[in-house]
Amino acid sequence: MTEKRILLVGDGNHQFITNYVHWLKKEKNNNFKIDILSQSTVKEKNKKNFNSIYRIKDENFIYHIISKIKGVHLLYRLILYKKLLKDLPEYDVIHFHYIRIDSYLLVNQFKRSQKSKIIFSIWGSDLYRLSPLNEKRFFRACNKADILTFANQKSINLFKEKYNWKNDNLKLCRFGLAPLERLKKIKLSKNECKQKLSWNNNKLAITIGYNSNPAQQHLEILKQFDTTNIKSLKEKIQLILPVTYNGTPKYKNQLLEKLKQLPFEYTIYDTFLTDDKVAQIRKASDVMIQLQLTDQFSGSMQEHLFARNVVITGSWLPYETMKEHGAWFIEIDKLEELPNIIFDVIGNYENYVKKTNNNPQAIAELGLWEKNIHDWIALYKD
Repeated sequence: MTEKRILLVGDGNHQFITNYVHWLKKEKNNNFKIDILSQSTVKEKNKKNFNSIYRIKDENFIYHIISKIKGVHLLYRLILYKKLLKDLPEYDVIHFHYIRIDSYLLVNQFKRSQKSKIIFSIWGSDLYRLSPLNEKRFFRACNKADILTFANQKSINLFKEKYNWKNDNLKLCRFGLAPLERLKKIKLSKNECKQKLSWNNNKLAITIGYNSNPAQQHLEILKQFDTTNIKSLKEKIQLILPVTYNGTPKYKNQLLEKLKQLPFEYTIYDTFLTDDKVAQIRKASDVMIQLQLTDQFSGSMQEHLFARNVVITGSWLPYETMKEHGAWFIEIDKLEELPNIIFDVIGNYENYVKKTNNNPQAIAELGLWEKNIHDWIALYKD
């Protein structure tokens, strides 16, 4: 079988990419040689995933000085990339995972130096959270790609409408979720997980968001708990906030101050969590509130659904695919609806949990790598 040389452009430490490569190589009848041009220094434990690893040398004194000069650091990065690209072999496929400013620089260079098929995989915030200037750069870069992938149909539709896209090169490809495998293997009950985590076994656990990005709207959500009817539930509920990444110390301090003002027992996670600990949090949670401003296809929310949490999310988020596959969750149109919904869910929890019976099967169909990897492989073989 002819070897196919693939260069990934992205973060060589990101779990989506490391798991993606693992499954590409695990599938039989593939002869892929996979290199990566990484945005970060690849950790020792992740090096085994790639045949070769490339990275521009931006960890030096000169770069740190130049990086503080607006505009100039991009020119300097371009010079570093040009130098690096001269030494790269010829690839059959160059696959960008998550589109960022470096992608805008690189795609032009690759078009000049390689005859490769170029694939852009758009993850979510790289589409939804663009400044006006970067929207133009993003659009020009996308025009250079042969294929663009998205995690759900709503994002494809938005992209088509926003950019008046006429090309028939948009594909639906989803990442699998390695944490689902861990959730499947957990033998502990919900209460046993709560004990492991030192949560209160006599209270329902409401988990708010899954990282510390302000776009998760933690503060706005906590304001909804500062109402008379929700405060009356203080003996029945505890709040859980996993804020381990994507935020600032200032924002975390604001969350802590707000939590201290509320009458609820709470647990906040602001340091690294092992994969097993994350899985335990998913299983131990009873209710999960997912009301971030934008998203493409939240893996963390899928994990909470798989664990049969009662999930409350926003109707503005693109989760139609989950519903089409039979997943059940509560949607609200605005944050002000949250107090009444929470009050009803806590008062009738057993009735709500029964509605989650089909969620594990529905999410398994959507989120297991074995169900999704073939769509990605097809991109390389076409």
